[in-house]
Amino acid sequence: MGFLQPVFLWGLAGISVPVLIHLFSRKKSPPYFFSTLKFIKLTQKKTIRRQKIEELIVLLLRTAIVACLFIAIAQPVSKKFFLAEKENWVVLILDDSASMSAGSSNDVWKNLQSASEKILASLKKGTHISVIFSSGKTIPFTTIVEDVAREIRESKPGFHGNTMQLALDKASSMLEKKSGYQRIFIVSDLQKQTWEKIESSGLKKINADIIIVDVSENYQSNLTIKDFYPLPVKNTYVCSIINWGNQDVTAELKISDRDYETAKHLTIEKGKTTEIEIKTEKDLQSLKAELLYPDILKPDNCFFLQREASGEKKVLLIGSDDTSIFYTRSSVASAGTISVEMGKQEEIPSMQLEKYRAIIFVNPQRMELPTRNKIAEYVFNGGTLIYFAGERIVPDDFNSDWYIKEKNAFLMPAKLSNKSDFIRPARIVWVATGHPLFGEFGEKTLDYLKTISFNSCFSIKEITGDILIRLDNGYPALCEKKTGKGRIFLFTFTPASSWTNFQTKPFFPVMMTVMLEYLSGSVSTAYAGSNIVVKGSENADIVTIINPDGKTEIIQNKNKNTVSFTPDTPGIWMAQFNSPSGLQKQITAVNVPWTEGSTEKISYGELRSILKKSHINFINKDSTEKIIEQTTGGQMMIFFLEISLLLLMAELILSNLFVLLREKGVKNVPHKI
Repeated sequence: MGFLQPVFLWGLAGISVPVLIHLFSRKKSPPYFFSTLKFIKLTQKKTIRRQKIEELIVLLLRTAIVACLFIAIAQPVSKKFFLAEKENWVVLILDDSASMSAGSSNDVWKNLQSASEKILASLKKGTHISVIFSSGKTIPFTTIVEDVAREIRESKPGFHGNTMQLALDKASSMLEKKSGYQRIFIVSDLQKQTWEKIESSGLKKINADIIIVDVSENYQSNLTIKDFYPLPVKNTYVCSIINWGNQDVTAELKISDRDYETAKHLTIEKGKTTEIEIKTEKDLQSLKAELLYPDILKPDNCFFLQREASGEKKVLLIGSDDTSIFYTRSSVASAGTISVEMGKQEEIPSMQLEKYRAIIFVNPQRMELPTRNKIAEYVFNGGTLIYFAGERIVPDDFNSDWYIKEKNAFLMPAKLSNKSDFIRPARIVWVATGHPLFGEFGEKTLDYLKTISFNSCFSIKEITGDILIRLDNGYPALCEKKTGKGRIFLFTFTPASSWTNFQTKPFFPVMMTVMLEYLSGSVSTAYAGSNIVVKGSENADIVTIINPDGKTEIIQNKNKNTVSFTPDTPGIWMAQFNSPSGLQKQITAVNVPWTEGSTEKISYGELRSILKKSHINFINKDSTEKIIEQTTGGQMMIFFLEISLLLLMAELILSNLFVLLREKGVKNVPHKI
């Protein structure tokens, strides 16, 4: 028999306390003076002997209570616990997230497999075993240990993030109606980023004992590509890289497409996130950013990017059928390289916005919450919103609709104050000529804008973006704001003759074309292990999912428009809708969650705080021999606590019984004088 917390065995010294109390509390009878002793009956020897036996019994009981209590606290463990005849139920939660592939030879994953083998070897014959991988794969309860061991040996770490809370809830549900002794073994690298996401208040109650096995290695450095996205400047990208370590690192960053490649040497400061701007010589659609560095974790050194999932330059135009829409549509379509699709505001929540390079609102109606949320998600993921404020806009509604309560942020570049009708037409006096929107025209931009006049504009307040065009009366005409990976352009007017003549001038279609050509367009990215929903033709009965290796999966299009799938590897994934009208393709770039690159571990104290409703033990990978003994820890602790309680009850009963017997004996003694 061993002990999980042997330090508490020092408490066994406490068994001397009852002995000392017994020795020092023996009362010495006071002397009494008698004139003669001939009338006092001598005390019988057997009475004295009986009292000593009673005192010895009580002393032994009290000593045993203290001993059992401290043995229970020390958590005794033994594989051959003779009372463990109840049914045994064990759930193994194995962390197979991307961080578990760390090491030159998957060292952390090998630690997990070794620890799992020791756990299985420690179990009693007939134990019901189930395995839950953090990726979602589950092995149902079985008593055949060999089958479980083979599954674990053949398994590999994935590329997904850790979903430990779902695994814990699933384990709790599986054990909920099981009778007998229940245990949950969690084998993980205890990555802090993972466990911090768990909401202890949201966890289901776990009645089973939890044994956490730490199989991590003491890695101090790692590089991760956190993000990779295009800028609204032609052929320009930003790569965001995290150095999790405590030393500066020099590495090479390579950007490639099918037939293009460029590289850049860079230094990433310790403990910081560095953003690197990279220019390419051509317009790329499917890109891969890769760090060429001997890292402990390889999967997070790559990042895939798909610009415009369909590979086409499309624009979604939302507005009423009036002259404003006519001028806007004509200006966008004049380029010949961008197709315009008309849409309705109420249809946006059910649309796939990722395929549009930009969404243009012209004098729209009030924004409903589902529509606003869909637009916000689109912009955060790299889309562009172009917004013309017109007659239908009520400033208070506008300011309320575009405030995102969950993020405590206002999405637009500025809030609208009120519409102002000018006494005399206003002219453009200032343009941000250094902005990519006007870069091709430079200082001559104002010359092209001299003939443009404005009769009305909205005034703005609480500006959080950049002003790109300003009028001679101080009113901004165009503002821009970077939000997430995308951008929002807010025009404080609508292209109608009652507001301005801008739309009738040659520069308006030129500006719209340049804006749409230079903007990055939406990017279609997702994380491995996440659920991806794609929409296509209602006439397509089947959808073909093609993974980065070219393997295909056929999905029945039961919803006749929407299908979902879960990618398990990083790379470029494609969904093909086969319909009588032709083949539709939707492409998504899938990446490893950047949080998997963190080298910071969570402490045992923090884990106890998260799992505060459960009884927890910890085992380090360097002490995995303890796993062999870890079969009856909680059960034996409860056993010794129960013994302590029984002994305490026996001590109370016998102590009171002995006192009653003595008092009764005293009353029955005849008094002779």
